[in-house]
Amino acid sequence: MNRYRASIPRWGIGLVAAAALVLSGCTSGTAGDAGGSQSESGATRAFDSDHAQEPVEIPRDPRRIVAVGWSVTALISVEEANLVGVSSGTHDTGMTPEELKKAQGLPQVGRDLEINVEKVAELEPDLIVSGLPAAMEFDYSELEQVAPVAVAAMNIPSEWKEMNRRIADAAGVSDAHSALIDTYDSRAAELQEEYADVLADTVFVSIDAYGDGNWTLEHQGSHGTTVPADAGLRFTPESADGGFSESLPLERLDRLDEYDAVLTRADAEGEPTEPVQEVMDQGVWQDLDPVRADRVYPVPQLGAMSYTTGLELFDQLEERVLQDL
Repeated sequence: MNRYRASIPRWGIGLVAAAALVLSGCTSGTAGDAGGSQSESGATRAFDSDHAQEPVEIPRDPRRIVAVGWSVTALISVEEANLVGVSSGTHDTGMTPEELKKAQGLPQVGRDLEINVEKVAELEPDLIVSGLPAAMEFDYSELEQVAPVAVAAMNIPSEWKEMNRRIADAAGVSDAHSALIDTYDSRAAELQEEYADVLADTVFVSIDAYGDGNWTLEHQGSHGTTVPADAGLRFTPESADGGFSESLPLERLDRLDEYDAVLTRADAEGEPTEPVQEVMDQGVWQDLDPVRADRVYPVPQLGAMSYTTGLELFDQLEERVLQDL
């Protein structure tokens, strides 16, 4: 999964390298005559969308929603959300296997920045929601000709909750989404209470790698730490330059000696991802204090940015980490 590096999201770097700002296909006319179906009541309301200077009028009760970017992760498990189409891309790794299967079973409208406007129009949405990161600077003008567009764009990883809340609000499913939040908060509080002693005595660090010869150390507020922090895991504050993560050369793996336990990205079976394994194969790795203490934990779903994947991550943290400490 793409993460953030320095002041620019890692997912942003990957997408910009993979594709220019492209909307394939074309449409003409306005939202009213482009085939988008109206909500049954026809009532609208104002939504403060991140892509527009003025509030956008969206259906009060949307019945046909197309979701792109990280908005998919916010809605895919809310049964009341009337999804008729989704995009695929970097956000796919932010879903549970069940959610990904469900998303793949819906009509596809493109991948990452390459959204096919004609396919979106064929689905006759009355609302399009987007959770593409702010750094993408996506041009929504053609999509606006199909249906009203509501954008909740994250600037930093820790904004995922606000993005989820605003997307659920735009989709008209705030009540159903709140049930997920309540379950998430209850589970987080349970872990904080049950493992209070362990959590008080342990300083964690999350690391990742992208196969570019460096590795990433993640502080509080980074992509791999926001959900674990809700469970009570303690991470170091942002770095001296204000960043929530640091891209470091392999020669600086000794930085991990500052921590009691290391969390790493892992696949569904709990094996380190290939780029992380390459870091762990470095000769100096075996001499690091957390490694010698057997306190390195590959964790599936590390980097979760939705309440459903967050709940799965809580279970993984308890089973693979907290019960071991």
